[in-house]
Amino acid sequence: MPDPRLAQATIPPVALTGLLELADVHGVATERWFTGTGLDRDRLGEPRALVSYRQAVTVVRRALVDLPAGPSGLLVGNRDPLLSWGTLGTAVRSAATGAEAIRIATEYHQGSGSLMDYAVTHTPEGSVVELLARTHEPDLQVFLTEEAFGGIVVLARVVFGRATVPLRAELAYPAPPWAAAYERFWRCPVVFGADRTALVMPAGLEERRISTANATQLEAALGATRAMLGADVVADIVPTVEAALRRDLRTRPTATQVAHELGMSARTLHRHLALAGEGFGSLQDRVRRQQADALLQQTRRPIASIAAELGYGDPRDFRRAYKRWTGHAPSEARKPRG
Repeated sequence: MPDPRLAQATIPPVALTGLLELADVHGVATERWFTGTGLDRDRLGEPRALVSYRQAVTVVRRALVDLPAGPSGLLVGNRDPLLSWGTLGTAVRSAATGAEAIRIATEYHQGSGSLMDYAVTHTPEGSVVELLARTHEPDLQVFLTEEAFGGIVVLARVVFGRATVPLRAELAYPAPPWAAAYERFWRCPVVFGADRTALVMPAGLEERRISTANATQLEAALGATRAMLGADVVADIVPTVEAALRRDLRTRPTATQVAHELGMSARTLHRHLALAGEGFGSLQDRVRRQQADALLQQTRRPIASIAAELGYGDPRDFRRAYKRWTGHAPSEARKPRG
């Protein structure tokens, strides 16, 4: 059975937003990247947006087909660490020592939107960061490796100084056509076709004192990172169905229609929702209520108009439904609360 964790929305969409930036540079349309995933560009830009591994690799795979061949992963990984590492990057920069910074980055790396896992070992030569794939994705191996190692190198230079360079990179795949870009970005020897995928950082980083150390900032940034990683886990089928319903509230699509849009049978859809602890009807109600609250509180549209937009032919049906959801009439939602 596939690992159910791959369908849990726990990953900040850092790599995906980086790919969207590349698409803008090259004038590439991105709508098809999100078909059937429950994601869209606006949602990825929302604060605290999270995606599942399964959603992420689907978007990455489609993006790499549409973007020009080249070091896309290097370009995404080489972005400003404030974008690529977020609050985790702030925590790493606020650590007192190199050892503490490396421990934090390793322990909480998922907070950076990583699509690979890290294993760090300390040797006389230096710290070895080995990448471990979560699933077998040979067509994505190059991108995922470039993006992960690119982000690590950028953050290391921010924390330890711009002169920091790896001793070498060992990559378990043949040299791509843009192989020269690796040494240009990382400024170190690169071994292709290696037995492992590893980045060897110089010895002595653990003993370094970090000039940006700040205990108060470290506590706040780590707290924010822990809160994000400890957020309620939601199976990706839930936001996928919610997005499909939200696109067409007026016609009230059935489970069969939504399942067809997502490329599955209605039976499969109901099974996935049940495994996530949800039902199609309850999701419909939740999405309608969220939209009803937004329209009632943010607009002055008549109740009948709001009812029609939510798929109710008779406003009385909408009033009854809203009272069932909230315990009060729609008109009460517009009254100022003291």
